[in-house]
Amino acid sequence: MKYSNWKPPPNDIVKFNVDGSYIQYSNSFGTGVVLRNHTCTCHGIKGSYGDGALNPEAVECMAVIEALSWAKDLKFSRIQIEADAKLVIDTINGNILLIQWENRNIIKEIKYLISSFSLCEFVHVSRDNNQVADAVAKHVSQSALSILTDGNFNAGFYDLLAKDHNPC
Repeated sequence: MKYSNWKPPPNDIVKFNVDGSYIQYSNSFGTGVVLRNHTCTCHGIKGSYGDGALNPEAVECMAVIEALSWAKDLKFSRIQIEADAKLVIDTINGNILLIQWENRNIIKEIKYLISSFSLCEFVHVSRDNNQVADAVAKHVSQSALSILTDGNFNAGFYDLLAKDHNPC
């Protein structure tokens, strides 16, 4: 794996990196969400397994919803969400719908959840800069087990997080 150019958020913002992994033959999926602050400290990893997804784009949208819901549950008010799904991020940030029509209701739910925060930014990053969330999503989709942890990460996640620590 390549080293990442992951960038920490500003001091008063927490960052959620999100990704989705879609298994076409079964329509099952995994989402990955990684929560970090400006010191690059990882405060949690969350991954959810599910089935019945329409397409990979829907899974990426579900990962965003998972991050927004988790941020709301944790009572954060200023957040940044990074993802490598460019069409999803561009659709959330704009007034035009670039995604498939089947996913428009999911975008409406995302826009509704955004109103829960005083600041909610969405940033597109390359896949290389979203490696931990990608690994979580793939792990969950392959194991069919959801995860939620706030510090006891498996060794593979520790290694990926360490590669992201270059800027800190």
